[in-house]
This record gives sequence, C-alpha cells and structure tokens, in this order.
Amino acid sequence: MAFSKIIGTKISGITTVLPYNKEDNLELSALNLKQKEELIKHTGIRFRHVAKEKAQSGKVLFKSGIEKLLELLTWDKSSLDVLIIVTQTAQSPIPSLACQIHGEMNFPPTTLAYDINSGCSGFVYGLHTASQLLVSLDQQGKRAILCCGDVSTSLTEEFDMAVKPIFSDAVSVIGIEGNKGGESYFNLETFGKGKNAISMQKNTTGDWMRMDGVDVFNYAVKYVPNNIKTLLERYSNENNTPKMYVFHQANLLINNSIMKAIGVEQSVAPNSLYDYGNTASASIPLTLSLNWASDKFGWGLFSGFGVGFSIASALVRIDEIKIAQPEFINI
Repeated sequence: MAFSKIIGTKISGITTVLPYNKEDNLELSALNLKQKEELIKHTGIRFRHVAKEKAQSGKVLFKSGIEKLLELLTWDKSSLDVLIIVTQTAQSPIPSLACQIHGEMNFPPTTLAYDINSGCSGFVYGLHTASQLLVSLDQQGKRAILCCGDVSTSLTEEFDMAVKPIFSDAVSVIGIEGNKGGESYFNLETFGKGKNAISMQKNTTGDWMRMDGVDVFNYAVKYVPNNIKTLLERYSNENNTPKMYVFHQANLLINNSIMKAIGVEQSVAPNSLYDYGNTASASIPLTLSLNWASDKFGWGLFSGFGVGFSIASALVRIDEIKIAQPEFINI
C-alpha cells in the first residue's frame, strides 16, 4: 500500500465540458434489440457523448473547461502556480498538451505545466500530485488547475462492441488551492500484471483500444474493495466518515459489486452512467458535480481504477466548493 497524507490544500471548484453530440446505445447497428437492452441493463449505459472532430477536440474541451473554472472562481491566470493535464489522448506526444495550452492561453512562465499519462484512476493520482506540489511551494496563495479527461472515442473501433458502447468523451477541470485546514488521505496502488486488461492493439485499420471485460471485472472486484477498506481503516474515524462515495464510472455491474463488497448503499454512491457512460478520468468529478450538495457533504471517498491496472482512492474533506453543471459544446 502507498499511503499518503496531505494537509494544507482544498478543492475549490469543478467544471466539466462534453461534446454536444450524443449517441444512443439503443441505436447500435451491430447488435439486435435484445442484445442492446441486455447491454444497457448490465453496463447501466444508455447515452454517450461523442466528439465529431477527434484531432483537436481534447485541447478545445480542456481550454473551455479552464476558462469556465477561472470565471467560476474569479481567478486570474497570473495567480496560477500549477497546470496538470491528466489524459491518454493528447494526440501528439511532443510537446505536452499542458505546455500547448499554457502557451495558447498565455499563462505566466511561473506556472509549471506538464501531462500525466493516466486513465481511469487519473483524477485521484492527479489530485495527489497537484496537492503535493502546492504543499511544497514556499509561498502564500498557492493555486493549481488539474485537468482530467479523454477523447476516448478516438481510440475505439466502430464495430468493437466490447469498447464502443462503454466510452464517452468528457473533461473535468478542478481548481485546487492552499488551505491550512484542508485534509486528504490517499491509497495508491498498481497491479501491473493486469496491464493487458485494457490496452492498445494494432490491426490493419489502425491502433485501437481493446478491453478484456472479464479481466477488468476480476481485477476491479478483487483489488478495489481492499484498497478502499485499508484506506478507511488507516485514516477514517467518527469525525471524517465519508458522506458520499464517488467511484470511477466503469460500468454498473463492476460498481455495484464494489459497493456490495465494502457495504455501501446506492443512496450514498451516485452514478452518472446512464446519461454519460464511462468518461475515464473525468468520471469522478463529473459524477460529483451532478450530485454534490453542501448540506450532505463534508468528507468524500473517491476511488478510481482501470488501465494499468491502476487503483487510487482518496478520503477528502470538502467544505466550500463551487461546482458548475456540465457544459456542452459543439465539436
């Protein structure tokens, strides 16, 4: 277990941006009606947001989310110390997407910027990284922007019914700042022997994401509950018991199995699967945005898991936070 305790930062705001274009799993041409109904029943996914223009859509979505967050929090770009982009669909490895956005949005040279290549556990890993960086800075008024998300449909082959009906395009942008009373606790793990559960494979039409559904289910159900339980056993007490559990939105069968294993009721574990699908590293902040209410939130448990096979859970104190409802843009 890689346990970590961070004191001195807080999440201040969240925005989420998705393509306006939406696809319906009941209209999948490769499946008959019964197969489509069974797929929706087991995955919980009816609709998916899909970018029409794949090449630059990730950058456009991130920039839109950053602009919306700066407006929401009334932050000036000159006050930003850290810009981190968590994505696996940056389109080009050089330069990093964070550096591209840094230049195009005119952030100051004092803003450090880089990418993290991570998938469905990426929000929690990114939150840990950004928070640790802020704590390490020797200054007041420290601020970071953490961007999470993918244009996952750029990796899916049209008739691969193990992948196409699952993934959706989305990004979330999270504002994090220094706060003396802020607390967060992490359990970060990697099970690299599960690297082939979700991977890229080449065929005559290109490089495509492939997913072994049985492997993904087995790794998630075997390791995620223990990751969460050990985090809570180490750090949770009567003063920081989670009021809400927000899991990565893998699919309904996996998430229900994890909830059952740790003894959590659906009333405190919302999902966004039906209308949004699996939105990769954006899925936790997206689901939080759709379900957050100040009267029921003090401490939250976030757990991301997937490609790698990577797992990351966090127990986080959330008090005052500004959250914008998802925005849809035509791309």
